[in-house]
Amino acid sequence: MTFDQIVGQDHIKEALVTAMEKGKVSHAYLFTGPEGIGKRSLARAFAGILLCRDGKSGMPCGVCRPCVTLAQGTCPDYREINPSRQESIGIDEVRELQADIIVRPLYSMRKVYLIADGDRMTPQAQNCLLKVLEEPPSYAVIIITSSNPEALLETVRSRVLRYGLKRNTEEELRSFLEKRLGKARGDIDFIASCADGLTGKALALAESSKLHSLRDMVFDLLARLPRADVKEMLDIQSFFEDSKGDISTVLDIMSLFYRDVLVVKNASGAKRLINADKKDIILGAATFLSTSKLIDNIETIERARQQLKANAGYQLVVDLMLMKIREE
Repeated sequence: MTFDQIVGQDHIKEALVTAMEKGKVSHAYLFTGPEGIGKRSLARAFAGILLCRDGKSGMPCGVCRPCVTLAQGTCPDYREINPSRQESIGIDEVRELQADIIVRPLYSMRKVYLIADGDRMTPQAQNCLLKVLEEPPSYAVIIITSSNPEALLETVRSRVLRYGLKRNTEEELRSFLEKRLGKARGDIDFIASCADGLTGKALALAESSKLHSLRDMVFDLLARLPRADVKEMLDIQSFFEDSKGDISTVLDIMSLFYRDVLVVKNASGAKRLINADKKDIILGAATFLSTSKLIDNIETIERARQQLKANAGYQLVVDLMLMKIREE
């Protein structure tokens, strides 16, 4: 993993490279941002630059011993504390770091430690780490990632250099997905729009067979909803009952459907269809939905989303949303 493989975050990458070039590398960093934004990938890429003996302009050389062993996962000058989702980071793991950090680097000029999900350190572990942060060896760099930095002790946060990762633009995600999945894949625009600026979420959506079946079902019910009879309405309500755990994604799909119909309706050639692979369904909907009705539907969906976030009754919110969308 190198900086050129990291999506966006140019402001951080430039700051880190500049600090290296000026010999002003900090002893400790904190990378923050929402889950799935790419904090760990950025930390690993930065570690590769820090450990490389011959890299230039923020790019590791790839051939020196630190680079080769890092790629093989055997670099003695790099260690990760990487908990599973159910685990916390205890004091014993930080004590192991303490014992290792006093040993000088073997292959590189530095030793780098990555503590992923650092907010999951227990208070005892954080206090133990604090001793390292107060008097670190000159060759050591500690990188902490966190989606919840406020869970870190103030004494820890005050001793690290903090960088907040920003959500990526849809264009950045689209480019990233095209490189990873190939331009021929028809749902890249849809995934980029649903991923909320998160590379991790984009990849998860791309690999999810459930997403595609959900989208097919939502498109089908939206096409039928305006003229649905009693039996069809019961089927649609049953779908929403079964999709309670995926309601955020379902609402995204609905909103993007009406957005595309609105684009077609207004012949907005400057805007591309997010669901380009579903163009026939979108064109069909454009024949009987007015511009004002499309705008009303999008607003209705967003209102339902906010009501659900405020813990309003699920079934009532969904029923009112469907009734409003079905109105002429």
